[in-house]
Amino acid sequence: MRRSAVRIRLPAFKKDSMKNLVSSVSGLRGVVGPGINVEIIVKYASAFGIFSGGGKIIIGRDTRPTGEMLTSALIASLEGVGCDVVDLGIVPTPTVLFNVRSLNANGGIIVTASHNPVEWNALKFVSKRGIFLNKTETEKFHSLLEKSDKWVTWDKIGHYNRDENGISRHIKAIINNSTVMANKIRERRFRVLIDTVNGGGYLADSEILKRLGCEVISINDKPNGIFPRGPEPIPENLNMLSKAVIENRADIGFAVDPDADRLAIVDERGIPLGEEYTLPIACYHVLAGKKGAIVTNYSTSSMMDYIAGKFGVPIYRTPVGEANVVEGILKYNAVVGGEGNGGVIFPEINPTRDSLTGIALVLSFFATEGIKTSEIRKIIPERVLFKTKISIDEIDFENAIDKLKEYFSNSDIIEEDGLKIVTKDHWVHIRKSGTEPIVRIMTEGANKEDAKSFYNKIHSLITEK
Repeated sequence: MRRSAVRIRLPAFKKDSMKNLVSSVSGLRGVVGPGINVEIIVKYASAFGIFSGGGKIIIGRDTRPTGEMLTSALIASLEGVGCDVVDLGIVPTPTVLFNVRSLNANGGIIVTASHNPVEWNALKFVSKRGIFLNKTETEKFHSLLEKSDKWVTWDKIGHYNRDENGISRHIKAIINNSTVMANKIRERRFRVLIDTVNGGGYLADSEILKRLGCEVISINDKPNGIFPRGPEPIPENLNMLSKAVIENRADIGFAVDPDADRLAIVDERGIPLGEEYTLPIACYHVLAGKKGAIVTNYSTSSMMDYIAGKFGVPIYRTPVGEANVVEGILKYNAVVGGEGNGGVIFPEINPTRDSLTGIALVLSFFATEGIKTSEIRKIIPERVLFKTKISIDEIDFENAIDKLKEYFSNSDIIEEDGLKIVTKDHWVHIRKSGTEPIVRIMTEGANKEDAKSFYNKIHSLITEK
């Protein structure tokens, strides 16, 4: 059987041979110095200012040591093409997107390399809709990169304003939303550990917890951009958080990545739930109060299908990537969605992955259900993913796809983003990476051993001669 879903085709990543940059629909990134540098910032920021039509541009950054230098070049470039710059300072990426909409700006730029190593930095570009640029917008923006007559005269140079209230506006909108059970959360008086990996969420994520009446204990909360653990909030990087949860007898632990758009959970026993649980928990709470479609990507757990079935709502899946998921949310007027890497998207507040919104929805769930964090499986049955990657040279990709389609010909076959095959008890998603010469393979099963066993079967099929 074959089925299709919303497909937003994104331009492939490309390497700038002159500057060693990786450029995509979501922005550009590179190692600072040989890759991303002041010259590149001037080129891209000035083009984006023209693309946006001048006017107000919101900017923000994470805590990387190179961020201040790159932001200075960013500000000068935007002012030089006539833009008025509103600088939020060190803030989560979703806070910039929220403020683009709330301040009626013409666009936004975030200086962050997200979960990449500290020597990397990047620019992410935001449209006036408060979402990342789509393919059409990116192509139009890139067509302006070589424009030579872009600088305005001295009397038309833009103005700079430092705005210290970006986080508070964001938090206020979350707490005042009717889906967020702020009073119930306050009644529970949760003791919460928060690990912000010394990144852009160091202030905002702990502040929303305090505003929700939680007893907050923060670790890795120095805004120095030196990551004390692996930057991704995945179980193997959460040992410090797990230990702190146990030592402080916390009810729950949260971890984010350096730009605070992804959220992971640790239970009161210090055991990571895995980032795949964050989105289902948030969606469960939203759908308990309002019915509507949900949107996620092909690589996200089937726990989402369980929740859609429980509440009797449609679920739509898109290719991997926030831009794809957000376009799907807008197309289907979905009430909630996101990605299984801990990226919660609640468009009523902010149509982007947002750890602050995620925290509020997760705590609302536990406050409403009245259970311990470790008891989540009583309400949402667990499914476990096994994720790996192999060299593109290890297999003939097209031949491997054909083998899998033939072997699983009686299963549900989806060819929207690589290949996904759904059987009665498992699924596999195999796709080429857009940034590395690798093939990503993800399998799902009832538990870790089951998911790994199914992967072994897939690997054997695609590598046999």
